[in-house]
Amino acid sequence: MTRGAGPAPPDPAGAEGWLAACSTAAARSALDRLTGMDLSDGRLLTVLAALRRDFAPDTAAAVLTLARLRRRAAVKFPRADAMFFTAESLEQATAWPVAVARAERLDALAPDGPVLDLGCGIGGDTLALAGRRDVIAYERDAERLALARANAEALGVAARIAFRHADWTADLDAGRLPAAAAAFVDPARRVAGRRVFRPADLVPPLATVLRLCDHVPVLAVKLMPGIDAADLPDAAGLELVSHDRVCKEAVLWLPPPPGMARWATVHRPDGSRHTLAAAGARAPVGDLATPCVLYEPDPAVIRAGAVAELCGRLGGHLFDPQIAYVVARRAQPTPFAEAFRVLEAHRFGLKALNRRIAALGFGRLEIKRRGFPIEPEALRARLRPSPGGRDGVVILTRRGDTHLALLGERVQREVTPPSPARSDGPG
Repeated sequence: MTRGAGPAPPDPAGAEGWLAACSTAAARSALDRLTGMDLSDGRLLTVLAALRRDFAPDTAAAVLTLARLRRRAAVKFPRADAMFFTAESLEQATAWPVAVARAERLDALAPDGPVLDLGCGIGGDTLALAGRRDVIAYERDAERLALARANAEALGVAARIAFRHADWTADLDAGRLPAAAAAFVDPARRVAGRRVFRPADLVPPLATVLRLCDHVPVLAVKLMPGIDAADLPDAAGLELVSHDRVCKEAVLWLPPPPGMARWATVHRPDGSRHTLAAAGARAPVGDLATPCVLYEPDPAVIRAGAVAELCGRLGGHLFDPQIAYVVARRAQPTPFAEAFRVLEAHRFGLKALNRRIAALGFGRLEIKRRGFPIEPEALRARLRPSPGGRDGVVILTRRGDTHLALLGERVQREVTPPSPARSDGPG
């Protein structure tokens, strides 16, 4: 049993077997009923027993598994209640807002014509692309291809997608790859269950993917966020993408959007997205004088090397060139960072820190860390907050070789921008 998913769906007849079982009128009705039910681990056996009164054991297990996966998928897909997943494919699927933004950029950059989705998985990017263009989608894995077909049918875009159960690299080698205006490729970043970190270890390798530049005018390639720029073509642009403050992917663009070489795209929980381009400047470095406002940049901003640009927007600076905390005199809304009002800064010492926590009346503590050797949760057990006290923040960091504890409070958690999507930079 996979925690959070439920009993694994049976596969005696492959994906199409359990997909068909979950697509009957009776199964759809059961899935609707399960939508509002408690499907936590402690309730699984009870719910499964109830389903087995109406379905064969294999079908009951498949229905319950799909119901649990749809619930998990709701954070990624607005139409998750109509879609089909396996646990692994859901984990690897692109979140819908990210897929839509990528489809819009591809549509803006490419000439007229269809788009190739090479390695479409369960169809997250395929569905977004089909909202703007005809799509030719390749997938080698039969189960994932069946899921992608079912999802395209469920979302009403199947007529715009030509699915191919094939290895696109073989068609490229044989000269059979269809002509297209653009291609999106998502190479496998896990091999034999282990994450890979070098472009040469991707499946297919990045060198193979880049051969598509001779076949399509525009190419976008999903990569690992920690990729070394030295491994990329000089002419390429690199987009670092975060969703809900987690930077999970980079996208290589050939050619890049006009005026863009490296940039961060930040997707906020309210559905807005924002772009900040890096210009290659060094972030200014200055003092750490309290009180001040400390900004923790979004991970995509840090990986994109756009911290200097963020400093410019906020009128701030770093207090250590190796620590990506921006400090400024005043707080202002930004989608590119979270803000904290720092009241005090001290050389780290546990006894002194506990005295200041008590003096400030901090009760519930949030602990942040950057450039500090102790894990926050390891330190939490040794802190002495005041019962019933106000919310506070302890920021563990360093300046040079000196370890510091900054004490303060949150200024903002989320920002509601004036528009649902904006670009804070060229492109």
